[in-house]
Amino acid sequence: MFGHVVATRPSTLGEDLLDLTLDACIPEPLTANDRTLWDMWRAGGPAEPNMWAGLDRSGRYLWVRAAAVHRIHAPDKPAGTVYHLDGRYITDLDAFFCAIGEAINGPGGWFGGDLFWLHENAATGDGGATPGFRLVWHHCEVARTHLVSGYDRTSWTPAVTFGDLVRYLTDDGVQLELR
Repeated sequence: MFGHVVATRPSTLGEDLLDLTLDACIPEPLTANDRTLWDMWRAGGPAEPNMWAGLDRSGRYLWVRAAAVHRIHAPDKPAGTVYHLDGRYITDLDAFFCAIGEAINGPGGWFGGDLFWLHENAATGDGGATPGFRLVWHHCEVARTHLVSGYDRTSWTPAVTFGDLVRYLTDDGVQLELR
């Protein structure tokens, strides 16, 4: 987002704060409930795994976007590294992206937020894991139960199923172990 500050005034939130008026176009304004999530990211990000698990779908979507914005670009971990995906909370596609980002890059980690980036990171690297990595998907039955055929009520496109994710990952060379 780009813009200019056109006005300032003392904030009602604290005497050391300012409210700014911008001339920028904000494509998706945040709701008041999203402030806690962004404050956590500004304070250094998630400190432990699965902090996203209690969020609703829109919160998980925002979590994936925040993880992308705060992504730390570091070399991929060495070939042969085994990653463990905690599948206990994978009830929709956004939860999958939260969980795989965390499995590869730790709490708040990002490994894609859509199928394009999942493919790019799994097949070509630069997402934290050297291509051809091994992924152990624990509690995969949760995703198998929830990620089923139908229509995604958020995007109104055909839903991505558990089988689709398994196929995408294995087609991209991921050695997938389902548990």
